[in-house]
Amino acid sequence: MGLRGDLNISGVMGGAGGGAYNTVKINGQGNVNGPLDCVSFVCNGRSSIHGEVKAQTVEVNGSTSFEAKVDTGSMQINGKADVEGSLSARELRVDGQLKVKAGLSGEDIVVNGYLKVQGACEAESFRSRGCFRVDGLLNAGSIEVDLYTECRAKEIGGETISVRKTELAGALGKLVRALMFAEDALIVDTIEGDEVYLEHTRAGIVRAKNVSLGPGCDIGLVEYADTFNHHPDSRVGESRKSL
Repeated sequence: MGLRGDLNISGVMGGAGGGAYNTVKINGQGNVNGPLDCVSFVCNGRSSIHGEVKAQTVEVNGSTSFEAKVDTGSMQINGKADVEGSLSARELRVDGQLKVKAGLSGEDIVVNGYLKVQGACEAESFRSRGCFRVDGLLNAGSIEVDLYTECRAKEIGGETISVRKTELAGALGKLVRALMFAEDALIVDTIEGDEVYLEHTRAGIVRAKNVSLGPGCDIGLVEYADTFNHHPDSRVGESRKSL
């Protein structure tokens, strides 16, 4: 580790070779051609990484395209990032925009911006105050969603699942909804968990030990083991207690 040098790109640079580095910092525009193994990666400009990335920390404040899989301990997205392969990040915070094409896994995932995952998303803890699209299964021990706009997943599974609608105040809230999506709701085919509380959720099936529905839900079928209650402003096609 002590023999590693740093890679710094400032201004406009055609490209640099991959390899093992201590710090990789891109302040202008440049490409890394080959696999990258580094302690820290920081992009404040525009970059493309043509190879697998292994880093202790990744921070994107500008725009970065990762052309293969990324494996990192901590990733912070303040700008825009695209991952063509899979992404494994022990800690992930998305305050900007992140798109992952081959599945996402981590321990602690926080979404304040926009997250798009083609495939499954798995974590110990998943918290969202932004917008997410998961084409496969969103699975986490704890899932907390504050709805500001429309969110979607194919399936959701977890021990504790909480979905609550949160109002954005004043003109800012109206502008965000106008620019993004008309419907403030979670849309999902199936939800399975132990303790489930939902607001403004559209789902085909909800299965859990205990189910509680707040306002604005539209659920086709609720299957519960112990308790089930729902707000009068929610619609349930059928409910049944499982043995």
